Amino acid sequence: MRTHRYLALAAVLALAVGACSSSSSPSPSAAPSAAASTPAATPGASASAAASQAAASATPIAADPAEAVIPNVESGAQITFWTFFLSPTFDPYINETVARFKATYPGVEVTVQDHKGTMREELNTAFAAGNAPDVINLSVSEGWVSEFAGKGLLLDLDKGVPQQVQDIYYPGLWNEQLINDVNYQFPWYQGLNVELINKAIYDKTGLTVADFPKKTQDLPALCKTILEKTQTVCTIRLTMSDLLSQMVYEGNVKAYTPDGTSFAFNSPEGVAWLQMYVDMVAAGTVDNTVLTTNDDRVGLNAFAAGTSAFYATGPNLARVVKDTNKTLYDNLAMVQAPIGLSGVTGKGLMAISVNKSTKYPQASLALAQFFTNPRSMVQFAKTVAIYPSSPSAYDDPFFADPPTQIEDSGRRLAKDIVATYQDIVPTVVKKGDVNAILKTAIESALFNKVPAQQALDKAVADANKIIK
Repeated sequence: MRTHRYLALAAVLALAVGACSSSSSPSPSAAPSAAASTPAATPGASASAAASQAAASATPIAADPAEAVIPNVESGAQITFWTFFLSPTFDPYINETVARFKATYPGVEVTVQDHKGTMREELNTAFAAGNAPDVINLSVSEGWVSEFAGKGLLLDLDKGVPQQVQDIYYPGLWNEQLINDVNYQFPWYQGLNVELINKAIYDKTGLTVADFPKKTQDLPALCKTILEKTQTVCTIRLTMSDLLSQMVYEGNVKAYTPDGTSFAFNSPEGVAWLQMYVDMVAAGTVDNTVLTTNDDRVGLNAFAAGTSAFYATGPNLARVVKDTNKTLYDNLAMVQAPIGLSGVTGKGLMAISVNKSTKYPQASLALAQFFTNPRSMVQFAKTVAIYPSSPSAYDDPFFADPPTQIEDSGRRLAKDIVATYQDIVPTVVKKGDVNAILKTAIESALFNKVPAQQALDKAVADANKIIK
């Protein structure tokens, strides 16, 4: 749904904003890395600019023997860990965590190497040369885990990780991007999608913030009320770079036929999803300029101007409002974004995997698990506004403390949001070409009065031609 795109956008902007903060409390909205950006954003520019500033680190925590949960770690192991866009901004956190790991698993040496925008290409080269790192920070949102696991390059975690350790993580995150029903990644840090609400407009509807829709399918009625009561339109943006995913998450649309050989998104569910947006355009309740723009900043700027009632984005983008419209910032509220018919918000953001060919599989598993365990992720969350992948991490009082700034409100929402993460979108061959076909079809229905069924029928026929 829209969430998938928002999480990735937030990942790009989070580091840029958060790294400039002198506070040790989280300020970015999602991940501290731009690694998770979708085609709607360029990962390198935002992250490298932000990395020039040092992020404050939370107070280091002591080693705890209870964190040693991987058995038979090889004595004298020397392992290398590649991270993505985390240095130098997060060097203090990384170094402190490595030091605690070494105290927990004595005799293991760890070398951390951070990589930037060319990491994927460098990793492919390293695997081909036989010198790939033992432990690897991979982007789930960009499909890197499934890519490298599909090539047989990553270690099977279902066999090597005790069940009680697997159970630490949200099942939806542990089981995302499976290859032949096998998991190859430890879920690491997550981002959030929320609705920022302009109470100066929203309150005129007679609704309360608590009344904000919990389901995507309830947005049309809300936008109709907003138009009638306030004479303003809703700023909603479709995920123009990945429309099929949005259909799956929001409309519970099946992308393929049961045998997986042909597209089938022209189903009644697909038509109903598209018709929902067609009806909103016809009713004049949405800003058409925002609805199909490729640039999320268009929608954010429209909301930041104070002319619309709500906008879905990352929590930290409240800071953009703060910088541009203090009056609006003082009237902001934040709620969980609506969830579509699938019951799934979107897939996760970042993971850590292990090289199948490592000489030290147990030590590598231990390091990957250590960085993703609840204690380490809570510590990371206190440094920058990332969100843990384990339910127990949210028991820390940090996530229940009253926020002092609106952008920190996401901490109280995070547990319920992250619990809805799962990867339910199948791999799409020639995804860019298919998206282009779907984009043309959707726009023809939205703006040229082509019936939704007819538009999707043509899109399915055209898409099937290019995958067969």
